[in-house]
Amino acid sequence: MSQTVQVVCPHDCPDSCLMEVTVEHDRAVSIKASKEHPFTRGALCAKVNKFLDRVYAPDRLLYPVKRVGPKGPGAQFVRISWDEAVSTIVEKMQTTMATHGPQSILPYSYRGNNGVYQSNGIDRRFFHALGASTLARTICAGGLLGAMDYSDVFFGFAPEGLVESKLIIFWASNPLNTGFHVWPFVRQAQRRGARLIAIDPYRSRTARACDEHIAVRPGTDAALALAMMKIIEAEGLADLDYVQQHTIGSEPFFSRLHSLSLPDLAQTCDVPVTTIQDLARTYATTRPAAIRTGVGIQRNGGGAAAVRAVACLPALTGAWREAGGGLCNFGGAMFTAQNLKGAMRFDLSPEGTREINMMRLAEHLLDPSFDPPINVLHVYNCNLAASLPDQAELRRGLQRADLFTVVHDLFLTDSADYADIVLPATSPLEQDDMVLAYGGDFGSFSRKALEPLGEAKSNADVFQLLATGLGITEPAVHASAEAFTAEALRDDLSATDFLSRPFMPTRPEPDLLPRAQGGFLTPSGKFEFFCEKMERDGLDPLPAFVPPHETLSEGPFPLNFLPRKHKDSLNSSYGHLPVMRRQESTARTLEIHPRDAAARGLDTGDEVRVFNDRGAFVLPVVVSERVQAGTVATFWGWWDKLSGGKGNVNNVTSTQLTDVGGGGTFYDCRVEVERWDGQALA
Repeated sequence: MSQTVQVVCPHDCPDSCLMEVTVEHDRAVSIKASKEHPFTRGALCAKVNKFLDRVYAPDRLLYPVKRVGPKGPGAQFVRISWDEAVSTIVEKMQTTMATHGPQSILPYSYRGNNGVYQSNGIDRRFFHALGASTLARTICAGGLLGAMDYSDVFFGFAPEGLVESKLIIFWASNPLNTGFHVWPFVRQAQRRGARLIAIDPYRSRTARACDEHIAVRPGTDAALALAMMKIIEAEGLADLDYVQQHTIGSEPFFSRLHSLSLPDLAQTCDVPVTTIQDLARTYATTRPAAIRTGVGIQRNGGGAAAVRAVACLPALTGAWREAGGGLCNFGGAMFTAQNLKGAMRFDLSPEGTREINMMRLAEHLLDPSFDPPINVLHVYNCNLAASLPDQAELRRGLQRADLFTVVHDLFLTDSADYADIVLPATSPLEQDDMVLAYGGDFGSFSRKALEPLGEAKSNADVFQLLATGLGITEPAVHASAEAFTAEALRDDLSATDFLSRPFMPTRPEPDLLPRAQGGFLTPSGKFEFFCEKMERDGLDPLPAFVPPHETLSEGPFPLNFLPRKHKDSLNSSYGHLPVMRRQESTARTLEIHPRDAAARGLDTGDEVRVFNDRGAFVLPVVVSERVQAGTVATFWGWWDKLSGGKGNVNNVTSTQLTDVGGGGTFYDCRVEVERWDGQALA
């Protein structure tokens, strides 16, 4: 017997593709894209085409296990029952709550699964009702969200509007690797004469497909944006009518621009003045002109300021007036259709509950004065022993003898090696979920296509089992996926329609002119060049360049380091699969500019030690002009435990935070490279 079930991809991607899964005799035998879905349209990315490889991977964890012996690489586990696993976790939670209170328990997750019910809803309800510490999930976009707290600087027109654009600037955005379903709109625009420009420190796949690539020094995007605006204002290319009607604070902003030195800004971002002039004039005189920024722009010490500076450009030029003009970023259904309070039930969390920034986990685990201490760590939807920066410090914290750690995952990841109990997780094919796109205005209810393999359980299953064991009777914690969906949707959206359709638009039509008449999401309703809220909070109220922590610094580590996303993996989610392991010889390499390679006596194929004062890892080098001189780059997501002792890129990245929002600064890192002497890493 064969049946086809429609399942939604819940990966941390803007597209939320709809997949048609063919099931025969209780086994999924094929997976393909829905042709009816507004983004998928018959095509899946290279990652999701390997979905079944993950579901049926021979090393998939199918039963609960507990660690026997020491924590860390090489940890050994034995199978246990679910009853033993749940009772052990409940007992540990009860013990630490009796001694230190519920805030000694910390949930730790990110978007390994982006489903609203399974991963951003029932989990929050459980930990809120428990009274556990809350987690500030800032690792990916903390700087961006911090900037958005003060101004309308990111959301824009729907991707369908790119078809109308005559100029598209991909600013720190590489959609061919990280969201390729937007590309058909781009190709349509190209066929209608659009020009494509990429602004990126690295010559990415997207940059290579553009008409022009402008290589900017990592962490200096705000300097480039301010230089462009200085030229636009000075040459009379600003749309002063739009500025007067729909913005506030232009006079002090123009004074700020007058005070800046164009040669100094150009030197900071390492882009010639003539190139900046051409870029500024092209942007200001081409209509409609779109800017699509990625989240990478804010992963440095001045990340929030960079987001804000780039967002000023369409307000200054009035690019918002036409369809296909303005910002075209991620402002889809996840932001516009979700009732966050209804989904997460913040009201269940006791007043005064502390919030812990996920980027500071190691610091807090190792701080004897942190009160109450983190004694129980529940890890799900993430692989923190691969994804967090400064891995040496993190792993020291995870090895703390009195820390009880639970990991819930499909595989024995790097993080699982530090766990006391590891629980087998369901795949997205084995659970019901509610999924909202963040790149488009649509969502879907994802139906279970398979019974869970082995004894795997979903996040909702686990949290509801723990709630029962702990005596938590709050109905919101025990809600079904269908009941949760009704509570989590915006009031004007029909839960009945959402549950019954393969996908549901969350707006009648794509919004192509969201700011043509102003209507910015600010207290004034206008774009705020001068932000009074920032001034009240002691921040610079005007757009500015905030220097990165490291990438402009002098010192013993002279090379900027870029850990990039791989098109066939999603963070570390696919890094262990055989298809990815086969790519390691070609993809797991460090790209270095010919000048930097020659200065170090390196040739393609040489193994090098990449290091700074935080740690090191080893890779073969590829001499390449895709990186600019002074910068090295590699893909990340490979598992440390499968590296043969050669380490993880996050051995060298920093836990320093963005200027606003407490975000990660993975692209704000300096290293040195030397030929590897074959000695084991410390």
